[in-house]
Amino acid sequence: MAAPASVTVVTFNLAFAEHVTEAITALSRPPLAQADVITMQEMDAPSVERIARELGLAYVYYPASVAKDGDDFGNAVLSRWPITADAKINLPHDDPYHQQHRIAVAATLDLQGTPLQVVSVHGATPIVGLGARLEQAETVLHAVEGAAPLQVIAGDFNTSDPGSLTQTVKLFTDAGFQWASEGVGDTVDSIIGGLPLDSVFVRGLSPVERGVDALPAGSDHQPVWVRFAWP
Repeated sequence: MAAPASVTVVTFNLAFAEHVTEAITALSRPPLAQADVITMQEMDAPSVERIARELGLAYVYYPASVAKDGDDFGNAVLSRWPITADAKINLPHDDPYHQQHRIAVAATLDLQGTPLQVVSVHGATPIVGLGARLEQAETVLHAVEGAAPLQVIAGDFNTSDPGSLTQTVKLFTDAGFQWASEGVGDTVDSIIGGLPLDSVFVRGLSPVERGVDALPAGSDHQPVWVRFAWP
């Protein structure tokens, strides 16, 4: 079997796993339709299972906490390639007001014999402070250090406050990662304007194209996609 020309990764926070039908529509049209890997946040198990089934993807899902509506609230990795290993990474610094816990979910994929580790991250909101969110990112980096030569860490880092995106990028860059989604712009429209909350970081792969899908996708977040050259 010939190797594909590229690997496309999408990260998408689906806002409490609502509007799943709209999300499936978005993930079935260009530019997201060619996604090989999708990292998702604010998901529950039934929604992940439905998206994976309708798109024909393998998946791993872990809950982090329980949302106000009583549903699970967690992260997922969905893949066109076999998932050979997975792990839940608990992050420090729960929300002090809602006691909401945050996690990352790591999945190792088999790309025709080449392992690729993909991590879906959902960082805390700015209410915990920038230092706490940077410690969450450090926890992810320490948990996956040396796990695979090719790694993608993607998700909602909640980098809405001034300076937080710059410091988050520096943290990953110092750890040997490239900001693969650099330049895609804002990923959330809010009452205070556009916010660059969602990012993709990579080690060992070469990004060749990237963007934000600005069409309605059933969430306040717009999906971010990055196409990498085949390893």
